[in-house]
Amino acid sequence: MKKTFLTAITSLMLAGLGQARTWTSADGSKTFEGDFVSCDGTSVTVKRGLKQMTFKLTLLSDEDQEWAKAEGEKIASSEANKIAAEEFSGSKFGKALRKLQKFDHSKFTKHELEEVPKYFLLYFAAST
Repeated sequence: MKKTFLTAITSLMLAGLGQARTWTSADGSKTFEGDFVSCDGTSVTVKRGLKQMTFKLTLLSDEDQEWAKAEGEKIASSEANKIAAEEFSGSKFGKALRKLQKFDHSKFTKHELEEVPKYFLLYFAAST
């Protein structure tokens, strides 16, 4: 119980840590500090303190626009991988892999799939 509570508190604290950066306006005349939240290709969401702001991507400098688009694509790709992994885990083959383990230095430990595997290596041993 105590460990679960501490894990939850730590997770909440880390969730508040965004990707802080200095943002520059398109004309270069203004800057502000803020944490990147998301970007959908046409607008960007930035958190400043306790407030979240969403505005057109074109209001930012070219460098900030490129960075925000790249980060938005990373987030979208990560979310797509999570969804695909969940769907794979629900398939017959995925259910068979629920007992998946990985070798961690000197022992086997339980392993959860974080994304759909690109390839499989099956090992079978039989003793007589």
